[in-house]
Amino acid sequence: MDREQAKEILLGYQPGSDDAVDPRITEALLMAANDPELGLWFEQQQNADAMIRRGLRETPVPADLKQRILGERNVVRVDFRWRKPVLAAAAAAVIVLGVVGYWTSRRTSQYGLGAYSKAMVQYVMSPYPMVAQARSFDELRQVLAQKGWPTDFIVPDLLRDVTVVGGGALQWNGHKVDLACMRESRRGLWLFVVDNAALPNAPATTTPRFEMVDAVPAAVWSQDGKTYLFTAQGDEAYLRKYLP
Repeated sequence: MDREQAKEILLGYQPGSDDAVDPRITEALLMAANDPELGLWFEQQQNADAMIRRGLRETPVPADLKQRILGERNVVRVDFRWRKPVLAAAAAAVIVLGVVGYWTSRRTSQYGLGAYSKAMVQYVMSPYPMVAQARSFDELRQVLAQKGWPTDFIVPDLLRDVTVVGGGALQWNGHKVDLACMRESRRGLWLFVVDNAALPNAPATTTPRFEMVDAVPAAVWSQDGKTYLFTAQGDEAYLRKYLP
């Protein structure tokens, strides 16, 4: 079993379930315990899944949900004697489209831009290890290159004069994420960069889009095939000072 096969297996693993008795899952878990890169990916995957589960548990279910669903049902009477083949084909098409839509929606909710932004912001808003010590973006690129992480990210012009303190080499769904950690006027600033291929709904524009992520302001944009996420200890006006 190689690393990619282990990732495919671990994507469906649920802690506390009977999954661990499956010999393939047991082997994948053992690989994660002994492979630092796979272990880091698995830890981040489990943290992201835990956040999604918390969000679902905290979402209230309307008391009249069942009645509303039943009330919207339409009863259709069909003469099946001559329409049966056509209807069977149409039903099959609807089922296929429904399954594709379901999995596309599920993948976006679990691994899309919203989940990614939340995981990254929560990562830096709590105590975290800074694996790369650096005093400039060039020095940070050198450290990331030594770790096998991409270094072709573009730093916004207005961020080039801030104080760089280090960075991180993270992963999201098997994709490498660059993290630049900065500080200005006793405030922390963070820039995350990941390939657009890591996100099923990556931003489609180079113009930063501002949003609140767990009450923390953030900006996201896409440039040269990469998604940029910028956040800081401040408000939206503070973020805008460093972006075009």
